[in-house]
Amino acid sequence: MKLTFLGTSHGVPGPKRFCSSTMLSVGEDVYLIDGGAPVADLLMRRCVEFRRIKAIFTTHLHSDHTLGLLPLLDVCSWCSWFQDVSYDVFLTEQVGIDAFKQVILATDKKFDENRIRMKLTKEGKIYEDENLCVTATPTIHNHNGLYPAFSLIIDVKKENKRVVFTGDMHYGDACDFPILAKDEPSDVIVCEMAHFSHEVIMPILEKCPTKRVFINHVWFDYEKNMAAIEHAEKHETMPFPIHAVEDGEEFEI
Repeated sequence: MKLTFLGTSHGVPGPKRFCSSTMLSVGEDVYLIDGGAPVADLLMRRCVEFRRIKAIFTTHLHSDHTLGLLPLLDVCSWCSWFQDVSYDVFLTEQVGIDAFKQVILATDKKFDENRIRMKLTKEGKIYEDENLCVTATPTIHNHNGLYPAFSLIIDVKKENKRVVFTGDMHYGDACDFPILAKDEPSDVIVCEMAHFSHEVIMPILEKCPTKRVFINHVWFDYEKNMAAIEHAEKHETMPFPIHAVEDGEEFEI
């Protein structure tokens, strides 16, 4: 199993960072978590064939987590090169599903819903195939819970490993950090850190029974938080390896 961080920025891209998107590879099969980055372009540059995509999961509908997906869905629907492509796409609101479909229909006048299958994320198990099982747990990031947002617990069955994607969490206090990550062992936690400081999240993470933590989506007090993460990584002050990821980094799990 491999994690590839395609985009690691916060709400807007930077000179060296695209918005959030992560690729999880299990053998030849590919899964995407969020798609703020220009996913189609980045996969092409990495020579990742679109037919390898099995499913796409989003944590919430904010544009920096979703709008980079639209060109991928569009080209896979209409282009004759990609007629062997077939995957599920999970969005957290029906309005997002409807909007994505309408944009594609407006530009191409057709949308192949049999191969590009839009599905609504709800609490609980949302996906399972021969490789993995995905469970969604609610957060209150999106306008204090007014609109749906989720953490994702991904159990990779073939390798008996667990990856937790926290998604964006509540502003200021991360009070909606996924309980499962605190109570049950995991191999990796990918923790987003756009809306609170290291003083908030480090004590929460420190108690988690995990083997490794990747910090993603850093924004709030950027320089101070990055310095604190780098210090923890260098001096091994946490009970597990911790690292602030950058675009293009890959890790075998």
